[in-house]
Amino acid sequence: MTTTDTTTGRGADRLLAGIVLLLGGFLVVGGLRLPLPLNVGYLGPQWFPIAVGALLVVLSGALLRGAGRRAEPPERTDLRAFLLVVATLAAHLVLLVLLGWIPAGTALFWGIARALGSGRALFDLGVAAVFACAVQFAFTAGLGVALPVGLLAEVL
Repeated sequence: MTTTDTTTGRGADRLLAGIVLLLGGFLVVGGLRLPLPLNVGYLGPQWFPIAVGALLVVLSGALLRGAGRRAEPPERTDLRAFLLVVATLAAHLVLLVLLGWIPAGTALFWGIARALGSGRALFDLGVAAVFACAVQFAFTAGLGVALPVGLLAEVL
């Protein structure tokens, strides 16, 4: 191992930390600029982007701190897992418009579990369906935000 291998790894980590910091700052500023509707109570639509942005800012600090501690070059990327995640996200976008959130969310969560190496396909499918339904319920009942229902709503 040479010093350039370690330096390159640290540079990539610092670049990632900078990107995460910019994204977090963008979300915080965007959340603060959202207009507050008159009919909302304590938590308006601003809290979610501000909370996610603040967490990203904290994460960028942790990434930057970890970049200074790295002693070995970064591990190789698992190309199969990466391509499976990209394909899952693309399929999710298509299914979201066509079928709505619950089938698309189920496919998303199941595909990501498979990409991360889970070997329990039916169990993962069940957990993904329950989680997609829970997200649907949380957004609809908890936040009052309707997730896409897709073309199946017109058929059914």
